[in-house]
Amino acid sequence: MNGWQQRLRMPGRRAGLPLVLLLLALSSLFLFSHDREYFYRVGWHDRHSSRTLAFAENLSFRHNLLVFHYQSRDADGRVSYPFPYNRFPLGGFVLVKLAILPFGDDAQRAKILAARMLLLLLFSAAAVLAYAALARIIGSRWDALTATLLTFSSYYILFYADMIANEVIIDLFGVMLVFHGMVIFVQEGRFRQLIIKPCVALLLGWHVYAFLLPFIALGVAAELVRARQSTAALYRLCNLKRYAAALRRSRYLLLGVITLLFGIGILAFNFGSEYFALNGAVAFRELPSVNSAVARLGGDADSNVRRAERLQPAVFWPNQFYRIAVMTLPYAVNPYEIKGQLPKPRPGDYPAIAGGALALGVCLVGWWGIRRRSGMARLLATLTVSGFCWSWMVRHLVASHDFESVFYIGIPLAAFTLALLGARRLSRSRLSPYFAVAALAMFVCSVSAMAGVGQSRAELAVEAEQMAEYAVIRKAADDSQAIYVPWSYLLFQHGGTPWASSYFLAGKTLVYNDTDVRSSRKPKQAGDYLLLLTREDSPALLTPENRYVFLYDWTLYDQWRRTADLGRPIIAGDWQVYLRDGHLAYTAAECVNRDAAFFLHLEPRVAVDLPADRKEYGFDNYDFGFGEGGLILTDGTCVVERRLPDYDIAVIRTGQYNADGRIWEGEYRLPAPSTAASGR
Repeated sequence: MNGWQQRLRMPGRRAGLPLVLLLLALSSLFLFSHDREYFYRVGWHDRHSSRTLAFAENLSFRHNLLVFHYQSRDADGRVSYPFPYNRFPLGGFVLVKLAILPFGDDAQRAKILAARMLLLLLFSAAAVLAYAALARIIGSRWDALTATLLTFSSYYILFYADMIANEVIIDLFGVMLVFHGMVIFVQEGRFRQLIIKPCVALLLGWHVYAFLLPFIALGVAAELVRARQSTAALYRLCNLKRYAAALRRSRYLLLGVITLLFGIGILAFNFGSEYFALNGAVAFRELPSVNSAVARLGGDADSNVRRAERLQPAVFWPNQFYRIAVMTLPYAVNPYEIKGQLPKPRPGDYPAIAGGALALGVCLVGWWGIRRRSGMARLLATLTVSGFCWSWMVRHLVASHDFESVFYIGIPLAAFTLALLGARRLSRSRLSPYFAVAALAMFVCSVSAMAGVGQSRAELAVEAEQMAEYAVIRKAADDSQAIYVPWSYLLFQHGGTPWASSYFLAGKTLVYNDTDVRSSRKPKQAGDYLLLLTREDSPALLTPENRYVFLYDWTLYDQWRRTADLGRPIIAGDWQVYLRDGHLAYTAAECVNRDAAFFLHLEPRVAVDLPADRKEYGFDNYDFGFGEGGLILTDGTCVVERRLPDYDIAVIRTGQYNADGRIWEGEYRLPAPSTAASGR
């Protein structure tokens, strides 16, 4: 029996007790679920969830396994696939596809729930793999349980635990699978499983390389050190020969070569699928997924300029240490504000930044204490360094996407493990079970606290009705025709998340941005149907019973808008501005200055109606662009509408501006409520 097996032996039935407690703790993820059949959390969480569900819905051999958001159609009838995502391995999308496959086209809530349950199962599997790996490393199931529960109690992990995206939890499962394989290889020398597990994990995501790089580098370095020690230092030529022989025999180097070739094969397959799905219309170097991958690695000059400030070392690295602190502290006791990006370090942020550095310091001190145990030191060093490998390689992505913080998971795993090793040495393991019970309570409290982060019951009720209305729209719209969706409605937060319309209408041909229309003044028809968030009393309305999302016949709607009597404009300029039924309608016969931004400043009659962050300015800000809901009618007229807030408005100031200043502007003072115009 090996030493680690001897250390893991526990008397009688207690051997499996820590694993049972871990599974019980993980079950709280399901018990405290907060209406997971909805998109209930804002930001990246549900933006990626709705988008990935659309990817999974559209994934099929009919489209050459292209991972695409939606189909579009230009004014000449050509179908295209904007924003394909073939830069990612297909494995995660296939898993989501299998989870939602049993449900029908209109079972939107059931599909969201099934996909979230899949993610929670993979989250639980990742935690079990982390526990099993740590138990092998430190030889104590109780300490492994404590370190695992404390690590998986952090904000970033719990918040994104059910985010439907292969970039976080699906990829995290692959990373933990690989780390478990590394531990078995170091302790038992089983190389075959070390090859299989990374290849399986690479089918799920790219974060595996962040773990493989330090593991391979440290392993090769250890082999070269052993080769040098086996001969006299005076014979340099002999040393070089031994180094070369060591590299030829190195299984670490072989692991690197195999996984690199396997990853290249995945990318080649994905890019090839995209090339053929686009019918070779785009050169290989100009494929959208290739351009996106290059941008993530810093090859996009425009993106680099936009991210220049957040990539400055004085901003980027303090931000990363801040995230490490949030990753290390359990959510139930985390006192820090959760931030995706620190604009610049501020005095209030320094304690968190110092906390992240402290977690890293614990790892460094712990290495010194176990430096003679080379296998354990190498594994824990891999855990600690892996997050920095990833954050530096793809810093252009990490700087603005806070969910990438999950992959600093190695630092809390290593820090808690090393701290427990020191505590066990002092207490002779007598306190280990008590630490584990305390960690279990902390995990459950963190899960319970996280369950309250989401929408209110009223908002969830609205989202449920929106889903039902999209089912009506799906039935009313012919699959052979296209639905024109103005860009603002793509970004409209359906139940708390943008992009959801592409999931709710997955399988339909959608037109979000007709580039021919935007680049030409010649009027062209964008689609057969029109999706709006406003109910117009128009003969074109096809879903009269809906309350939130409405489908119109585009031809009839276009004719109705061209002949509608809007009354007299309240502001006349380059654009005519009309007030009616709580909306502002902007029209221009020649679409002048369409690419300039519109400003819309509203001064309420009662100052208390202003949002808190606008009180110092004295007006509310609703600036927008033409792409946010603008329509070009078939006679060339441009129309864009904005819904006004519910409070009583005293003054409307609006106009357009560009980099050189304001192009035109106007002001309208509304009459007092007793003599208010019928439009208000």
